[in-house]
Amino acid sequence: MGEQIAHQLRLEIITGAIADGTHLAEDALATRFDVSRGPVRDALRQLETEGLLEARRKRLYARALGMDGVEELYALRQALESLAIRLAIENASAKEWDALQEVVDRMRAAGEAEDVQMFADADMEFHTAFYIYSRNRRLLEAWKPYQRTFAILFEMSDTPDIPAATDDHQGFLDIVRTGDADAAVKRLHLHLTLAKGHVRGVLRDGRAAGDAD
Repeated sequence: MGEQIAHQLRLEIITGAIADGTHLAEDALATRFDVSRGPVRDALRQLETEGLLEARRKRLYARALGMDGVEELYALRQALESLAIRLAIENASAKEWDALQEVVDRMRAAGEAEDVQMFADADMEFHTAFYIYSRNRRLLEAWKPYQRTFAILFEMSDTPDIPAATDDHQGFLDIVRTGDADAAVKRLHLHLTLAKGHVRGVLRDGRAAGDAD
């Protein structure tokens, strides 16, 4: 229940449905979601860890993502995932790369079925695999709090060109499997730069629409 509440609040904060600086009170949220304060407290603690809430004088306030927040998130992901890829190339087995190929195959199937959620789930699994294959537990733990935020950013974006996105991931995996870590990290940088630009565009368009209203 706490995770369900966290997901809804996370979505509302990132999209701006909950305005920056809004005080999130446990009692009011417990009433809204018709639960005890325990799950609400768990949800708020999780969102604070993710940087979407800010504590001031023992109260928690919504912290809008904004353009600066997008830059920070993608810079952090670039750093974490670059290291994950380098370590994964050193440590992963051929069987594990075959398993990741199956994830890309699932992306292709999602395109054929026009199933955006299936593609989104496979996309997250693809990138998380590098952290798992890195064999660095702390690196994986560093990534986990941001998985959900990036999933929301994907949801906010327009429906992707799934076949093109699948081809991009296939090319990415093909480079990784050559063992050329430098080339793989360069490909990651391009991949994340394009994704960041799209997210910034969605946020900018949403802000412009809000100003027009």
